[in-house]
Amino acid sequence: MLNTNSCTRAVEDVKNSSGAELQSRWNKPGVCGLDNSGNSCYLNAVLQCLCSTVPLVEHLLNQDARKEFAKCRCRVAEVFARLLEKMWLGSSSICAPAETRSVLCSIFPQFNNFSQQDAQELLLYLLNALHDDLKKVAKRQTHFLKQPRKEPNRNIDAEPTIVSHLFEGQLSYTTICMHCDHQAHNTQSFTILSLPLPKDTSKCSIQDCLSLFFEETLLTGSEQMLCSECGLRRETTVLTRLEKPPEILLLHLKRFGRKGKNQVKLRTNVLFSMKLDLSAFLSCSEQNASAYHLYAVVNHMGHLNMGHYTAVCYNGPTQSWHCFDDAVLREVEDTHIQSPDVYMLLYSHKPFQKPKIQGL
Repeated sequence: MLNTNSCTRAVEDVKNSSGAELQSRWNKPGVCGLDNSGNSCYLNAVLQCLCSTVPLVEHLLNQDARKEFAKCRCRVAEVFARLLEKMWLGSSSICAPAETRSVLCSIFPQFNNFSQQDAQELLLYLLNALHDDLKKVAKRQTHFLKQPRKEPNRNIDAEPTIVSHLFEGQLSYTTICMHCDHQAHNTQSFTILSLPLPKDTSKCSIQDCLSLFFEETLLTGSEQMLCSECGLRRETTVLTRLEKPPEILLLHLKRFGRKGKNQVKLRTNVLFSMKLDLSAFLSCSEQNASAYHLYAVVNHMGHLNMGHYTAVCYNGPTQSWHCFDDAVLREVEDTHIQSPDVYMLLYSHKPFQKPKIQGL
């Protein structure tokens, strides 16, 4: 028997409600259940989170943008926009994301089965596919724009998209030689921060996980780094900081780990807050970039190879939270969002309001 939290109990209560009552609750823009087409709860949970990401929805449902998707044959962007249209502008309380799943499976065959898959991995693949599609649009628009002569080394592939604008952040790494104190700096872009869980504890906070991710690391023995000043491998300290915070912060908890020789699910209860302060982890003192607001949660219940994903998302127009268990959903109080099964957390730099969508 799986452990149930208040959110999943609320979902079970909905199953016993009358059809008329459910229809009245479901008739809200952006609040729509998704059919499970065969162990596809991981996909449904991810789609619900992206459906609640208002700036992304606004861009993909823009009529001019959708015309460009068709011209550039952006398969993923086109089918995802059609699904978002049903979820935000349709009259049905339930949608079938079969077309979206079919296209994703044709591009990424590892998802073309009825086995449980990892929601975090699927989210990365989906965002990358959307980014690649939107780069086609950016290239086409750049080609047709009447601009002054371009610089010869300009890389059009580096054109930003709404995906990179929203989800891409940057980490900075400072390495310090423990022998001569020589410092070296480099940066790395990221889309999702995968956070380790503290060992030997049954409960911690999301701040504990962030602190563990950003803690100072000492490289010794075989991990020593070559110091350009000394010309030798030396013990090195590595400092990791958040160089450029993203607009949308995606946090993933590394719950699937090892105990001895066995792979297991780590069941640490991670407490999280509605507001997140990242000021302690920034490489600069830009405090206005450190505050984030929670807007979606992905939960995973069950075991390593057998479990179930649900999502809890904030809806801008109604300013309320809803728990999604595939096609079943219910409005929940923000006090019921906390769950020991949390797997991913989505935070926005700015609180979401009603999206600007034609026809809404």
